[in-house]
Amino acid sequence: MWKEKAVKMLRENGYKMTPQRLKLIEVLNEIGSEHPSLNSLLERIREDFPTVSFSTLYSNLMTLKELGLIELFSVGGETRVEINTKPHINLIENERIIDVNDPEIIEALKRKLGKEVKLVNVLVEREISPPPS
Repeated sequence: MWKEKAVKMLRENGYKMTPQRLKLIEVLNEIGSEHPSLNSLLERIREDFPTVSFSTLYSNLMTLKELGLIELFSVGGETRVEINTKPHINLIENERIIDVNDPEIIEALKRKLGKEVKLVNVLVEREISPPPS
């Protein structure tokens, strides 16, 4: 579903569907829910297009962001891609990121901040085991 929406929006906005751009969309459609890093996306695209540069990937991601198809956020100094552009919460524990849709929390944050809320990242710490007795 995301792939079809992305292709449609790109075409409607006058962007050509280059093989590299289509591959990026396919990879995002496949692994986007895992919040992939830019480096992991580049590795996947280079499986089929070994000469694709980081700047090509980045410019295509910026186009997708401008069209409202993705969001970008940083975790541990690494940029991640978010294909779920509806307001939600990302629970982040180590390398794992899970989307949580909780309209009540989002609305409470909007009221408290007086601003629209797109994405909330919550870092979850591992449980600390109690000291031995």
